[in-house]
Amino acid sequence: MFENFTFETFAPHVGTEFHVRLPQGNLPLTLVSAQPGIQAMLTGQRRLGFSLIFRGPPQIYLPANSYDIAHPRLGLLKMMFICPVIAPVDPSTGRPVPGNHYEAIFN
Repeated sequence: MFENFTFETFAPHVGTEFHVRLPQGNLPLTLVSAQPGIQAMLTGQRRLGFSLIFRGPPQIYLPANSYDIAHPRLGLLKMMFICPVIAPVDPSTGRPVPGNHYEAIFN
């Protein structure tokens, strides 16, 4: 499934809400960044890698794992691996952006 996704698939959805499906209910994550890879494509590589950064609520922490994540336009993304990352710094305040942040990397 994920082999068909590219940076261009996700870039228009920066700022929109995704929902991690958990046994106790859905957890909203906002896609805050989509970055294209910087490495040139290798022979046989079908797409350029890219990464996604999501922000979730500060009171709920997700460990690194594969989760089913839903989006109203992209549908259900089954077993997307995300891992916690350090919060980016807000340039206007010099402080970390509130919330828990997660990254998904596609090679």
